[in-house]
Amino acid sequence: RDASGYGRIIRNEANLVEKIVEQKDASESELLINEFNTGTYCFDNEFLFEALTQVGNNNAQGEYYLPDVISILKNKGEVVTAFVMDSEDESMGVNDRVALAKASQLMTERINKEHMKNGVTFIDPANTYIESDVVIGSDTIIEPGVYLRGKTVIGSKCHIGAHSNIFNSKIGDNVVIHSSTIEESIINNGADIGPYAHLRPNAEIGEGAHIGNFVEIKKATIGNNTKVGHLTYVGDATLGEDINVGCGTVFVNYDGKNKFHTTIGDHSFIGSGTNLVAPLTIGRNAATAAGSTITEDVPDGDLGIARGRQSNLEGYAKKMPYNE
Repeated sequence: RDASGYGRIIRNEANLVEKIVEQKDASESELLINEFNTGTYCFDNEFLFEALTQVGNNNAQGEYYLPDVISILKNKGEVVTAFVMDSEDESMGVNDRVALAKASQLMTERINKEHMKNGVTFIDPANTYIESDVVIGSDTIIEPGVYLRGKTVIGSKCHIGAHSNIFNSKIGDNVVIHSSTIEESIINNGADIGPYAHLRPNAEIGEGAHIGNFVEIKKATIGNNTKVGHLTYVGDATLGEDINVGCGTVFVNYDGKNKFHTTIGDHSFIGSGTNLVAPLTIGRNAATAAGSTITEDVPDGDLGIARGRQSNLEGYAKKMPYNE
């Protein structure tokens, strides 16, 4: 690294630190030294406070330099050493947003490199952002634009699709996530999520379950092999196994003041466009007709229908404005 602007470390014949000279006070020969001071110190505090009383400002800047403590301690016979870091990147200063971005880039490269050594595949490592506490299993594939945050744990042989954002969540093995947001949730083995699904806190998705596009799950448990295909909101609910939830279904869990729970038994079928008004229980092997607003429990094996009977007005469509 270019040492410009940094104090130079001057060593003696025993290779111990003799003093630190700031650049503006350094001689031409001292300026040729490439070992520079990063500004990080470890002191015996008693020695430090005593030495600080002797620091003067007789220098080009007219300032009081903390590094002057080094020569003061040397003159008292104390031993001063300097640790040489393996990488200059460890010593970079962060004094503005440009330097912060550079430091973040270096940390991203370091984290991603470690995951790759452990068997994780990155399609574009430079555009994948993983925080330091994240754990990823081997043979998992990470696409560009993915952001893994917090205490997230991802199993092996997963596929995390582009622009997925996962925070403080636990992902099992063989899980596929397409461009989705996962927050404080659990996804069990073999499930697939998205694209554009949103799992909010306390969502748990069972093994082999499918959560499709534009589905939002909040504080709900989805059983094994259950399918919630598209355009659906599931909140405050427990769904059993092998359930099919039709498109546009809404779990109506909030009355403006309180939240209520919905339970659906195994092997049930929820028709498209159903509104499930909690508190509510749908039994095992039960069904709801498409377009229904269900406000009462549906027993095991029953079909719940709650919609007005259709009426056709003969010839009326010809009177509509678009037919004029």
